[in-house]
Amino acid sequence: MPTNDPARDSLQPPSNRVSDFEEYRFSELEVDELFWETNSKNESTPWRKISNTQGYNIKAGTTSNIKPGTVVYQRI
Repeated sequence: MPTNDPARDSLQPPSNRVSDFEEYRFSELEVDELFWETNSKNESTPWRKISNTQGYNIKAGTTSNIKPGTVVYQRI
């Protein structure tokens, strides 16, 4: 059984290779939530879900149709 040892846990922080993103389907997001097309920090633009079929590209200021089954990412 795992034990909780705060002293030891602080000496072994989580790896820096842990992803900052969690994978979702577009249909699982609530309207007005932010999401990203990829889980790459350097290449991804933030989007906002504006309806069940559309997303708003925050940087470009444009809207696009997005299929409900499309895989998107949210920051943890």
